[in-house]
Amino acid sequence: MREQPDQPTLVFGHHPLTVRDSLFPVTRGHCLDRRQAGSVLDAYADAPGVFLHHAGHTHRNKRTVLTRAPHVTQQEVAAAKEYPGGFTLLRVHSGGFALNHYKAGDLAARQWSERSRRVAGGLWPHHSLGRSVADRNSVTVRDLSGITGRL
Repeated sequence: MREQPDQPTLVFGHHPLTVRDSLFPVTRGHCLDRRQAGSVLDAYADAPGVFLHHAGHTHRNKRTVLTRAPHVTQQEVAAAKEYPGGFTLLRVHSGGFALNHYKAGDLAARQWSERSRRVAGGLWPHHSLGRSVADRNSVTVRDLSGITGRL
């Protein structure tokens, strides 16, 4: 990111940088510690090419635009193993990107999803789906034509 700050870049991390609007207490294990997250956010702020921080630790669908780096979307994705039982597909195009959550279609997977929706006293669906459809399905218009494919 330092060498090519304008190069369109996405980052996959296990933990989100910030956890907002959670139904459950946010403890130290749910996100990076403040100093580490601040360091990453500062690096993102200095690299306008970064457009997505993808994380999954919270097991919920949640889209957050990062205040310190407003050109970066943080996307938390729900776990595939429990409710809502699915996956998030990222489609990157020269004109932007789309994130879409899909539920598993197999009968056994749907049955498990229904059994696991009762987790956390029945609050799990309210946590894992997100507050709105935009937390699990979004399109971001952005010039990504500078993607070169170099590693």
